[in-house]
Amino acid sequence: MKMWKKVTAIAVVLLLVLSTMSIGVSAEGETGTIGITITADKTTNLYPGDIVTFTINISTNFRAFAMRWPVMYTLKAFEPVVANDGNGDADYGNVIGLGTLEDTSSYLESGECPVNDPFGAPYAKSNYGCLLIQWTGGTTGTGVTNYYEPNGANALTFQLRVKAGYTSNRGVGTVAIPTTNNAKNVFYLQGITDPTDADSTYKITTANLTFTSTPCTVNIIKEQAGLVPRTGTATVIDMDGPVNYIYGLNAIVADGEEIDETTIFKYVTPTGDASFTLEENDLGVMSTGATLHLYDAGGTFLADYVFVVFGDCNGDGVNNGMDTQVMIDGFMYTYEWSFGDVKDNATCFSCDTNANGALDPDDLAPLLDMNAGIGYVNQSYDPDNFFIEYSGV
Repeated sequence: MKMWKKVTAIAVVLLLVLSTMSIGVSAEGETGTIGITITADKTTNLYPGDIVTFTINISTNFRAFAMRWPVMYTLKAFEPVVANDGNGDADYGNVIGLGTLEDTSSYLESGECPVNDPFGAPYAKSNYGCLLIQWTGGTTGTGVTNYYEPNGANALTFQLRVKAGYTSNRGVGTVAIPTTNNAKNVFYLQGITDPTDADSTYKITTANLTFTSTPCTVNIIKEQAGLVPRTGTATVIDMDGPVNYIYGLNAIVADGEEIDETTIFKYVTPTGDASFTLEENDLGVMSTGATLHLYDAGGTFLADYVFVVFGDCNGDGVNNGMDTQVMIDGFMYTYEWSFGDVKDNATCFSCDTNANGALDPDDLAPLLDMNAGIGYVNQSYDPDNFFIEYSGV
């Protein structure tokens, strides 16, 4: 509220100055046409917390010396980004002038709209927030700054943030400048006949204003695109190391279930409209070393997740002596991956059957017991319960 009071106070002073400058000018009946188009740097696949930069393109058929309009935004979707204007004051919406509106001899400011609700449906304050942007030209060495762009030009940018509490699964956020008469009453537009003569300013009344506005709508998704374990399962998505891993798939070793495009949903859930593809390992098997490629709703690649089946060290989908040999070669430093952390490589990680964070001879016993049919390595990577015996064995 303090910020709006400051903006209002400055605006009142400016309007008084402009009114004084207009004394003696025959401005009655002056007309003007202004067109505004709002665009965004990103209009799809926005998530809570994302910052959107909007650009206002303005066309005028007169030399504008002062402009003010309310910018409405969907209240449930957006909140303004508040920045420092460089003078220690808050810049509501982080408004930045472009072209003429960037001129240092001009004045550009923004604030919240008045607390009253002058716009009515469909822009009631219960549904829309309001950013009041105002610009005034300044004096130069040869006259005054004015804005004249019959074909339109990008005049300024401002920023809104998608609210962290946005609740619609998939929704939209709209930014618009209303064209209703109630909204026009908040407008303030002045033109200047002679840019070299500050006394030639005139006010364009609401009745004499022709105004068009093109709003901007963006698509918002409630959740960030990602991958999470399916609720109620022991699946682990481990992103703490240099490689993202998926493990905890006990049914793979206990029941012989295979991973494919259908069964994978028993273990993981994509969020935020994400999608994925599966890639078999070098042996053509969906076991240790296979990969899940994750994409957002727009098809942009996000991350890879590598499957680990503890005990299937060679990734052939079968627990046998071949896995034992890979493990022995590993802790004998036969392979390059033997020298790193166990999580540096899916093969190495799959050999840590006792879940102690190291590749060593103690990992042999669980693997041999598994080969003997006594039970299976617990895929949850639990050092306190790393082997599960079959009942009745």
